[in-house]
Amino acid sequence: MSDTQDLPYVVAAMALFVAIVAGWREHRRRARADPDAVGWVDWTLVQVVALIVAAIAGWVALKA
Repeated sequence: MSDTQDLPYVVAAMALFVAIVAGWREHRRRARADPDAVGWVDWTLVQVVALIVAAIAGWVALKA
């Protein structure tokens, strides 16, 4: 396998990692003690986009 064939696997793994971190951060945001201390990142959107990227990159990696 060349480096270009490994790229979709790396992209899928990184996107999956981002999705896991976003899910963890969303859980922490919902369980915060101060309801007025809101963040500026929509972690649910980040998680959904990361899962879509992981699915597409995984599909491309398995097709190649």
